[in-house]
Amino acid sequence: MVKKEMLDRFEIAYKKDGFPPMAGRIMGLFYISDQKYFTFEEIILEVRASKGAVSKTIKLLLELKRINYILSENQSRKRLFYLDIQGLIQFLRMVIDNYKSQNQLLKESLQIRTNENKEMNVFIKGSIQFNNDVLAFLEAKSEQYFNG
Repeated sequence: MVKKEMLDRFEIAYKKDGFPPMAGRIMGLFYISDQKYFTFEEIILEVRASKGAVSKTIKLLLELKRINYILSENQSRKRLFYLDIQGLIQFLRMVIDNYKSQNQLLKESLQIRTNENKEMNVFIKGSIQFNNDVLAFLEAKSEQYFNG
């Protein structure tokens, strides 16, 4: 029962980030299991879902570099899916880079604004400083935990 409850919780957490519910269940399976590789059939059994739902979600997770696969040594057409750790680290770095780009846009926006709406200007300045602090923290921790 613990496994099912954990998968349910992963489903809810991933839904909050805009993922389909099945994505949370599949990602949760990789996180809670000591098993590194799963066949398509094993994923279906573990997350208790239809072939169609699992297939669609696996395609999404592959595109987003959350999971990847290798071909089985025994059966060349059988794919073995695994959590793509390097893909997840690359995604984290992309999020940080995008956050930097958005912060740069705020700085440029502030340069072309007038003092007509002082409240908005104060908010933008505060947002820039907040973002600078968050980015410094994220970059330091990313380097600390994921070797830069």
